[in-house]
Amino acid sequence: MVDRILDAAARLLDVSGYDGVSTHRIAAEAGVSPGSIYQYFPNKDAIVAATVERMIERIAAQLAEAFDTVTGTGGADPVRRIVTAVLDATERNRELVRVLVEQMPRLGGSAEIRTIEQRATDLASGYLAGVTNGIPMRRPAMVWLAVQALEQITIRYVLDEPAIDREEFVAELSRLITTFTTLSVVPR
Repeated sequence: MVDRILDAAARLLDVSGYDGVSTHRIAAEAGVSPGSIYQYFPNKDAIVAATVERMIERIAAQLAEAFDTVTGTGGADPVRRIVTAVLDATERNRELVRVLVEQMPRLGGSAEIRTIEQRATDLASGYLAGVTNGIPMRRPAMVWLAVQALEQITIRYVLDEPAIDREEFVAELSRLITTFTTLSVVPR
């Protein structure tokens, strides 16, 4: 039952955004009575929070799979493949990402945002250390900055829909990340 409710909420959030969703609409979409929803969730915000938490789990799994694929296969331009994977995951979850970015902070969702950022940092740290043979990426500040740039720029690209071709976006963001992460480390 909980999965049906969360699936319905995700579909509605994707189509209508946070403001277009209500517990009654979620119940109708899930094919359950509104009273049934309240057996599992106290209100709309709790449903949205659970939906976003599940989205975070799925995106983290997609990114882990993409990172595993890239680190296991060699080949040309692994950073470009990671940028593409992050962009694909963000585009697949556009409206849920919008809820995460625009609505969750007011719903107390900063913990959810920190969770996905920490997972992304952990994944990227291992990946980037492997790609760069561990030289500059051992520095936590560099890993954090690279992950933030990748995450935030990708989110803004997907949500703002600027007049930038997708391939150009991937190429330029890949170049930015590659240039930043391959700079030599200046001793302190």
